[in-house]
Amino acid sequence: MAQAVASAGAEFIEVGDPLIKTVGVTAVERIKRAVPHTTVVAEMMSADWRRDQVVPTAEYGADAVFLIGPATIASVSAAVDAGRRLGVPILLDVPSGHVSAHWIADMEQAGVDGFAITTDIDIGVGSNHPLARSQSLHSWTRLPVAVSGGFSSTDRMVLRSPEWDVLIVGRSVTEATDPATAARLLTQLIHQPE
Repeated sequence: MAQAVASAGAEFIEVGDPLIKTVGVTAVERIKRAVPHTTVVAEMMSADWRRDQVVPTAEYGADAVFLIGPATIASVSAAVDAGRRLGVPILLDVPSGHVSAHWIADMEQAGVDGFAITTDIDIGVGSNHPLARSQSLHSWTRLPVAVSGGFSSTDRMVLRSPEWDVLIVGRSVTEATDPATAARLLTQLIHQPE
């Protein structure tokens, strides 16, 4: 799957927390070995990201770590310190109850390299559309903003939106009959001139 998506032009491959929990951080290593020239992002869901999670994923080849879960300044700072020592950027999920300029400033001060707005896999895109939250977030930070929300090639307005820097796409590619074609279509739609 990673090779098909990378060959279709995806710039990042996310190794999700469920896969890491199922088979361990060796999943990061195997995927990095399969797509050595593509940025591999390890998604970690936890309230404790210190050395326990950032260090092993970086040591197994993650190029970046995406942290999801309750975030105190102390735990984010510890994760950022570990990431900096290993040369791995830290992307932080913005929980829906924390989208405020003050919280964003605190996390920037802790040293994160970017933010992400995710939509729970069981909820999908609803009234709290991730692009609306991303617009607010962009007004408070100059750091990159990633969004997820069950997007596919049919979401043409989303694909053209200036409200994201990184678009996270999962099931519309991984569950497609032909994942490589689905990924290629998304990549072409995103990069084609208006």
